[in-house]
Amino acid sequence: MARNQSLLKKPLMTRPDHVGKFYGANLAEVFRTPLYDCSLKNACGVPDFALTRLKGGPMEMQRAPAYPEDRAILICVALAPTPANRWRARIDGQEVGVSCSIAFATTVIDLMKPMEMWAAGPFDYLHYYVSRDLLDRVARENKIAPIHSFRMVFFEQDLVVAQLTRTMLGQVRNREPLSMLALGDVSILVSTHLLQHYGSGKEMLRAQRRLESWQKIRTEEMLRTHLEGNIRIADLASACQLSPSHFSRCFRQSFGTSVHQWLIRLRIDIAKDLLRAPTLSLAEVGFRSGFCDQAAFTRAFTKLEAITPFRWRKLNGGY
Repeated sequence: MARNQSLLKKPLMTRPDHVGKFYGANLAEVFRTPLYDCSLKNACGVPDFALTRLKGGPMEMQRAPAYPEDRAILICVALAPTPANRWRARIDGQEVGVSCSIAFATTVIDLMKPMEMWAAGPFDYLHYYVSRDLLDRVARENKIAPIHSFRMVFFEQDLVVAQLTRTMLGQVRNREPLSMLALGDVSILVSTHLLQHYGSGKEMLRAQRRLESWQKIRTEEMLRTHLEGNIRIADLASACQLSPSHFSRCFRQSFGTSVHQWLIRLRIDIAKDLLRAPTLSLAEVGFRSGFCDQAAFTRAFTKLEAITPFRWRKLNGGY
């Protein structure tokens, strides 16, 4: 009883936001939680894709305010297992709850459907907001009919979404902003996955060929001159005379990984060359190889090489 009295009893939100969408500050305000937010805006300045992390402490089960319908899909990934009695919702008249209490359980919600939601803490979620405009654009680029409805699931295992989330988790937890390139890469991967595995259409995305030699050379040249990632997938695709989604898939066929992950590998290779110069500090090496700061550089290097850059330098003649 004493424990229950110590839990938060304030309403999740004191005022409804009639124009808010389910990402960024609007989503964070509902749950009064710290915010990690990155978004990719379209030509009109409106986000087509957004990442928002919500993490909250102990809290009694409370009803979230109603949100207006939105032409978008929301993917919610539980970064920690969610107990069955800590979340429930009524979506399009259907009562739903936690079906699988595991880390990285995935929920896919069509925000065009009327929704009421109740949540309790503690919780830790990463949300992917994907607009219908983005989904329609990816479908059009792949010459398949627009998808009008998407299958909704609640706290189920999705290995693709789970693996994608794991690759970004270090940056998310350390509040490192994702580059324009990384956001574009992730947005296409998520959109393609939604179309293939949750869309109502029967058409499948066709297998893509590899990049031609000149396209690979041009792509590598452009990435080497934008190590920090301030270049769009659309820019790389245009240089290769492909649509963004075609380019992303051809790149993966050619290099065996995503554009962003390949760029991280390139940064580390460049950093190794720089580490052999004893006059450069680790911060300077990180900066010159495209990382936002020394901490981000150290985390990325250690993750890929299983050794810190300081230790690698000592073992490879940098001192």
